[in-house]
Amino acid sequence: MVQIHPPLPFLLRKRFNPKLRKIFEHTADAGIEVEDKNLSEAFQEVSLAFTEVITGGNLPKSESSYIIDLEGNNLDNLLIRYISHLIFLFDTENFIVGSTNLEFFVDKKKKLRGKIYGEFYDELKHGYGVEIKAISYHMLHVSEGPPSKIKLILDL
Repeated sequence: MVQIHPPLPFLLRKRFNPKLRKIFEHTADAGIEVEDKNLSEAFQEVSLAFTEVITGGNLPKSESSYIIDLEGNNLDNLLIRYISHLIFLFDTENFIVGSTNLEFFVDKKKKLRGKIYGEFYDELKHGYGVEIKAISYHMLHVSEGPPSKIKLILDL
């Protein structure tokens, strides 16, 4: 919380003498937590949860596809890049994910390659949940497993 000097409630009380006034924090975030047998399946589940946040729970058919070829310094960084790519595809192409075929490669860097399948978003067809602005580093966790676990927070 940002501290205002002198505190805003103090100034307001002094000026207006209100009976009840509170300034409070409000977070507009959604969390996703998945557990699956391997990273490919866990990333698939994260992709579907991402789409469900946007559509309010509806998943698209697999009519179109995009190639995924990403790398990161570690699994957390790779997840950030992947979710940021999904946000980019939604913001620029209106593409939402319905399924994935992803593979992980591990050497000095972590690599994610494959295809994501889905449709171009239509509010009348897919419904409307909320818009995702970004992925947060707060509470971000990826473990390779087995079972693989992913926990992340989306900024709405």
